[in-house]
Amino acid sequence: MDLKRDLVKYVRDKAKSGYQKDTQCYICGDTDNLDFHHYYGMTELLYTWMKVNKITITSADEIMNLREQFIEEHVTEVYDEAATLCKTHHIRLHSIYGKRPKLGTAMKQKRWVEIQRDKYGMV
Repeated sequence: MDLKRDLVKYVRDKAKSGYQKDTQCYICGDTDNLDFHHYYGMTELLYTWMKVNKITITSADEIMNLREQFIEEHVTEVYDEAATLCKTHHIRLHSIYGKRPKLGTAMKQKRWVEIQRDKYGMV
């Protein structure tokens, strides 16, 4: 096995150029230490896709050849169902939903972000 990194990192490298990262936190407007948060976590999404499609990846070449297909099949989750958050709000979100939130919590995460945004008056 010649995988030197987590599979999801190969996918993120490919997807990054298409991210529409904002210049401020969607919740509070902070412009420092920004992260791009996927409501549908890339790791969970990738491993679920591999399981459903009965795909086993054992080499960097295999993930490099499959990552475009994965991204194409998950354009909405990868690019649209995401938000730019400051480090503080990103950490807070993960403290509630866990380090690797289950895919089923995506809309709950999105609602939480909207509620926080309302509290900051960022409407």
